[in-house]
Amino acid sequence: MWRFVGRRKRKGWLWLVVERARRRIVGWTLGSRGEAPLRRLWQSLPAHYRRHCWFFTDQRKAYAKVVPRWQHRPCPTGEGQTSIVEAINCSLRQRCGVLVRKSCSFSKSLSMHIARIKIVIEHYNLTL
Repeated sequence: MWRFVGRRKRKGWLWLVVERARRRIVGWTLGSRGEAPLRRLWQSLPAHYRRHCWFFTDQRKAYAKVVPRWQHRPCPTGEGQTSIVEAINCSLRQRCGVLVRKSCSFSKSLSMHIARIKIVIEHYNLTL
């Protein structure tokens, strides 16, 4: 999910890892669509998830470089394996104004942006 900090030209991405069974967000990070933020996200996951879970993703090349091959399940768009994440993205957009796609509301500082997203994600996980 993309978002803005400071001005519209400073576009960035919110990466999420969702536990499919409970729909709980177990990891997230902010950054570009490259490999570095994905590596940060991978390292932030609890060891249990990094060792024993499958990861359903879209077909971006960065995933193949970070997620081990035996755990990675790339899915074509429209197949439905990543629809849970898309539904959670919609829920987060409804709860946090800075994540709305065509909003005039966006954070002026990255620290406040991170704080707002953290509060929304923690509240989302508590409501499950």
